[in-house]
Amino acid sequence: MVHLHDNPFESDTISSPSKPSAYRRRRLWKIVIRSSLVCTLITVCYFFGRSIHWGTLSENYGFSTKDVDFMRYFCNQIQATSKHGFSAAAAANALVQEEELEHHKAGYLFPSDTAPADDTIPDHVWNNLPVKGAYYMVVRNENLGDARSVIKSMEDHMTNGTRYPWVFLNNQAFNADFKRFVRKVTNAPVFFGKIDLQVWEYPHWIDIPRAEFLMLQQEMRGAHRGASLSYHQMLRYHAGYFFHHPLLRDVEYTWRVEPGADYSCQMDQDMFLFMKQQKKKLGFVLTMREDPVTVPTLWTRINEFKDYYPEYILPQAQTIWPWIVDKETNDYNMCHLWSNFQLADLSFFRSEAYQQYFKYLDNTGNFFYERWSDAPVQTIAAALFMNKKDIHFFNQIGYSHTSALHCPYSETLLKKCSCDVTSNYGNLLNKYRLVPGQLHKEVAQADRS
Repeated sequence: MVHLHDNPFESDTISSPSKPSAYRRRRLWKIVIRSSLVCTLITVCYFFGRSIHWGTLSENYGFSTKDVDFMRYFCNQIQATSKHGFSAAAAANALVQEEELEHHKAGYLFPSDTAPADDTIPDHVWNNLPVKGAYYMVVRNENLGDARSVIKSMEDHMTNGTRYPWVFLNNQAFNADFKRFVRKVTNAPVFFGKIDLQVWEYPHWIDIPRAEFLMLQQEMRGAHRGASLSYHQMLRYHAGYFFHHPLLRDVEYTWRVEPGADYSCQMDQDMFLFMKQQKKKLGFVLTMREDPVTVPTLWTRINEFKDYYPEYILPQAQTIWPWIVDKETNDYNMCHLWSNFQLADLSFFRSEAYQQYFKYLDNTGNFFYERWSDAPVQTIAAALFMNKKDIHFFNQIGYSHTSALHCPYSETLLKKCSCDVTSNYGNLLNKYRLVPGQLHKEVAQADRS
């Protein structure tokens, strides 16, 4: 019988009972070598590892805030497998501290009653709705009264009130009072988002002293709110960024709502559903002319873009291009679809053509150096990339905002309205000295010019 402690390779244990066998010698050497390697590895890690500048390595290999989730996962794995008491929680806390910016360190910048901004609309919000639509409004806390008034106006003039979710966006944090009082005027789902300051503030290519000087010049030349930085930022945001907000990630159609606007006609139709069924991409109620002082070089940049990217441009006969171009000079005639009221299919703004178009215009810096507005920028884009059949005029919607007014020119539609049709068609009525019914064609044509 051979026992486990017996050496099967020992030939003569009796003749040399005190002499270690070859097997035992080999096992002893293995233990010694392994122990030496472990000690060497520990010594190297202790003395050499302490001298490594991990900050320098992370810079060289391009670690960014996007790697934080991976690092936290990695630390959690170390915590689960380490036998030396390494604290993954401490490592995660260190990463969080590194991730914090200056405004995180100054706690008073965050009101105690301010909850984190919303960043997603749950799918169940659209369970009983035919379209993934949303009303969106860019508004500040101090404009609470104007926000409530337009919501109330829409609630009162819609058959079932506003059913689709409301998305409120602000470059500041919404306070508790704003949220509470807005929710009191609608039963629809309400979400409060924070605008990404990277797309709101000056981009890195802007010469700020030059921009500030030129904005003062704009004001002196009569450009509406030309010296207001926040107004420039808002126009640029509406023109090229709002549809990227996380709250609108899954939204197909938006209805832009302006604080202080007013609706004056009963709306029995689901406008979102109409847009989808009729395959419309832009809906409007008003057209206007832009002040030439605000867009002195816009048309030049548009023609440059057309030369650089001809693959995106549709034939002029299919679009509203002739409507925005002066036939004699071939220049921009300043006509545009007023975007303060706008129903939009977001796939248009998210398209490759529009993205390339806006990037080209934004890189000029003229949303700040000049006072380019979202309305002419979006209208010209529609004239370049969109069939005119994709644009719809909502004549049945009575709408007013600041000095702009639309009242339906139709005896049938006016029965559901409280607006005064002579407010926007009075000059034509006096000119032709005719009753309203006889001027329908002339007024309809004038309303689109």
